[in-house]
Amino acid sequence: MNWLRDNILKILIILGVAVVAVVILAIVFKPNNNSVESASKYAELETKLQNAAIKYVSQHKKLLPTTTENITKIDLKTLQSNNYIGKIVAIDDSSIKCDGYVEVTKVYEDKQDYRYTPYISCGKYYVTKAIADYIIDVETENGTVERTTDSGLYKIGDEYIFRGEKVNNFIQLGNHKYRIVKIASDRTLELISTTITPAGYVWDDRYNIDRKDVTGINNFNKSRLYDSLINLYEQNGTEQSAAYFSKTEKNHIVDHDFCIGKRSLNDGNPYSDAECKETISLKVGLLTAGEAAKASLDVNCKTIFDESCINYNYFFPNGKQKSYATLTAVADSSYKYYKIRPSGVISVVTSSETQLYPVIYINSKSIYLSGSGTTNDPYVVR
Repeated sequence: MNWLRDNILKILIILGVAVVAVVILAIVFKPNNNSVESASKYAELETKLQNAAIKYVSQHKKLLPTTTENITKIDLKTLQSNNYIGKIVAIDDSSIKCDGYVEVTKVYEDKQDYRYTPYISCGKYYVTKAIADYIIDVETENGTVERTTDSGLYKIGDEYIFRGEKVNNFIQLGNHKYRIVKIASDRTLELISTTITPAGYVWDDRYNIDRKDVTGINNFNKSRLYDSLINLYEQNGTEQSAAYFSKTEKNHIVDHDFCIGKRSLNDGNPYSDAECKETISLKVGLLTAGEAAKASLDVNCKTIFDESCINYNYFFPNGKQKSYATLTAVADSSYKYYKIRPSGVISVVTSSETQLYPVIYINSKSIYLSGSGTTNDPYVVR
């Protein structure tokens, strides 16, 4: 008892310190869902602004753009002054007023279909970002870092290309998961589906006069593949099979130039511009012969035909033996095209059947909603 009485002050001090330490540890290690919840609430504000603009334009139809090139901008102040929406404030600080606007664009030239893209700015707390800008900021630490080694986003010319084996380039559109191949100079995103088509397709199977056989003709503009890619996008599904592309995906897919130039068997340079000397506008395409090789970080991947290109390359994850049909025909032949395999790029007969990994471009105005780009937490856009 004497010891307890003599040391009571020390014991109380130790207990007090212990309690403070526990509280601090609880705060430090407490799961932080604030940023996730905050992002979700800002998304709700964007939706609120978007819906207000839709209602406003429905009453002022002359504002609708007449072509896909035109953009109509509806300011937040206009919507507020006409009582379509009230004041918008920052989720993190209600004393901060948010500014904003909605861009209205026409999706198709021949259809009355419009896209409403909301943008809000709430001081230092939140600014709406297009998915391309968001990814570039994350990968470059807001423009302060330009990657020269390791997996990630590389700036090559006026484009950003994902390279390496472990890259955070997954994105979810509807029921399909894609990988981001690159961010183009126009800020559209090139995506390749991780889901192969259920059916097989031929590049072409017409009668070839050079071969005197139905080995096909490798002229993409007149090929069976050209027709198949158009049909793949346009199909609406049947009782027997679902459409490949959902409405959610089609809301983001845009027409884009795909490179369909022919490449010589003597041209192994991944950065050759041979493929892009001829282009065609498509909704759905495939890779070119050089694209997978560009993603490899192996120093021995010097030509598209090198087997080393499979190394440090997300196109061939975990040693999975994927093969990719391409849009690229062989310049030295009238009946062959290139296929990307783990053993390197090879030429195959156009009449051979293969399943496809479709490639699409999504709108530069697709807005970042959530995600970090990992396979379990893919990017999501609105």
